[in-house]
Amino acid sequence: MNRETAIRVTDLTKMYKLYKKPSDRLKEAISLFSNKELHEEKFALKNFSMELKRGETVAIIGKNGSGKSTLLKMIAGVLTPTLGEVEIKGRITSLIELGAGFNPEYTGIENIYFNGSLFGFEDKAITSKIQSILDFADIGEYIHQPVKTYSSGMFARLAFALMINLEPDILIVDEALSVGDIFFQQKCNSYMKNEMRNVTKIVVTHDMTSVANLADRCIVISEGKKVFDGSTLEGIEFYVKRIHSESFSVKSKESSLQRSDEPSKRTDSDIEDNDSYIQIDQASLGGALEAYIKSYKVEVNGSPYRGFVLAGDNIEISYQVCAQRDMGETIFGYIISDKFGNQIFGENTVTSLKQVFLFEEGNSLVSLSFQWPEVKEGYYFLTLGIGEGNHELQHTIQCWAHNIFEFSCVSPHKTIHCLFNNNIEQVEITNLRR
Repeated sequence: MNRETAIRVTDLTKMYKLYKKPSDRLKEAISLFSNKELHEEKFALKNFSMELKRGETVAIIGKNGSGKSTLLKMIAGVLTPTLGEVEIKGRITSLIELGAGFNPEYTGIENIYFNGSLFGFEDKAITSKIQSILDFADIGEYIHQPVKTYSSGMFARLAFALMINLEPDILIVDEALSVGDIFFQQKCNSYMKNEMRNVTKIVVTHDMTSVANLADRCIVISEGKKVFDGSTLEGIEFYVKRIHSESFSVKSKESSLQRSDEPSKRTDSDIEDNDSYIQIDQASLGGALEAYIKSYKVEVNGSPYRGFVLAGDNIEISYQVCAQRDMGETIFGYIISDKFGNQIFGENTVTSLKQVFLFEEGNSLVSLSFQWPEVKEGYYFLTLGIGEGNHELQHTIQCWAHNIFEFSCVSPHKTIHCLFNNNIEQVEITNLRR
């Protein structure tokens, strides 16, 4: 390997022999001169190759059972490959299985020294790092308690704080941080991004927001094989489309609200037979329900939702509305909320377009669009609403469809410090004389 390469994996394969019953294993073992095989070969990973440079951060994503953890365990030396080769340059630390390498009877402090010795550190060297570990873990007096009394979140805090202080050249994190609270996860992600720039990092997570903000590169694994290796955002889009088995052509869309009194060539059966429309359980809806939402679909920039949104993306919501009667002064709108239920942004057709609509009895298709603003990365939820009446004393909420769709917002090339950034217009510095 050249000096810039930290990890090289060549044709890595892990195969397990599966037997229908335990006795078949013995029969196969003692039948030395028989060619009859009593097992089935199951490949957890097959002919996998990759090369990681020093300081590179790679996200490995895939469905459960796709082979991600098997790959990481072989890189970390926990599992022995059936075939292939792993070359490592430098010290490697890993958080693959929560609690692995910890003695449950030892206290947190004792486990710090125990793990340090496994990595070749003398007690004196570990003592110099203790305060840094304790400050990052932030578990208080529990550090003096046996780790068997720890919650999974406390385990994650101590394990991560320890691993980053063992001066790794390579860090592997496999979903271990998902058990921690959101503030600790943010702390860890920030540390890996800003303080470990020269450390090669492999991250496995189902959180596409973390993938987009942490990784320089994305690898997608499916059924033990590498099916994508490239840029992070392209990898997320590839993965989401693959798991949903979506194959849609890009279509140009009008950005304005479709008027219900304009002729439409679509029929009820076109909507109901279209797999891209998501059905809504009417029992989950709120309001008078004289007009209610039956199904909907979400598109981003004219294509199916790719698993994330960026500032400036055009979001189009199409939904089928069933009206029990003719309705006058109909109003349509949407709200985007964060995961805590705070309403972040939204709009309706009265305040935005200065319009209300006449709505006929029966089924109609409504489409509205908006541009995704520059807001802090995270998960956001879509609520759709239908109202009737343009006067507050004569207004009826006909339908609320709460939190029916989840958006993952990412900002890979810009840090959003709070809910949104508000530009500094001017800075002046004046030296004050004593």
